[in-house]
Amino acid sequence: MSRVLLFGGSFNPVHHGHLRLAVEALEQHDFDKVWLLPSGTPPHRQAYAQEPEHRARMLELAVADHPRLEVCRYELESSEVNYTYATVHQLTRLHPDHRFSFLTGLDVVYDYKWRNFEELLETLEHFLVASRPGYEFPQLLEKLTGTRHLTKLSELRVPLHQVSSSLIRERLQQGRSIHYWVPEPVRVYIENQGIYSSSL
Repeated sequence: MSRVLLFGGSFNPVHHGHLRLAVEALEQHDFDKVWLLPSGTPPHRQAYAQEPEHRARMLELAVADHPRLEVCRYELESSEVNYTYATVHQLTRLHPDHRFSFLTGLDVVYDYKWRNFEELLETLEHFLVASRPGYEFPQLLEKLTGTRHLTKLSELRVPLHQVSSSLIRERLQQGRSIHYWVPEPVRVYIENQGIYSSSL
């Protein structure tokens, strides 16, 4: 049985902070693989301005040199609104030899109402939430008091990065450099494709 961590996010674009999270999760929890799972059409926000293929391709370039990081295109190839519990259910059905866990930001779990959250926790081995500035894990546990399977929820403690995808997009729209903010193949891809150069 292979232990796989699904790392969900928009990755718009992927940056070094995302990649450090993935590697820290591998090391702290001894997963066999991390599948980076770029969001398709999430229920809590509008469709992304960037084509799904751009986000997937940037991820593939970013993780090409790491044997335990892979990109999962499941949500990008779906035409439906993507709820995490449904994605995990389908991936579990498609890969019965895998035990899945899930990783996202603490802020995402705290700020949004998740559909069938208890069912999602029941299906997963672990649900990891990454530290975020301004958010405390005990507050999240208090907010979720009474939720079944809450013992599967745990905090992934990592050094906080000041880089964010929104800040990178803002710098690109201003014509400023993003050297060393993203993996070099991603920076070259963004420049060659001309994405993020106009207002989102």
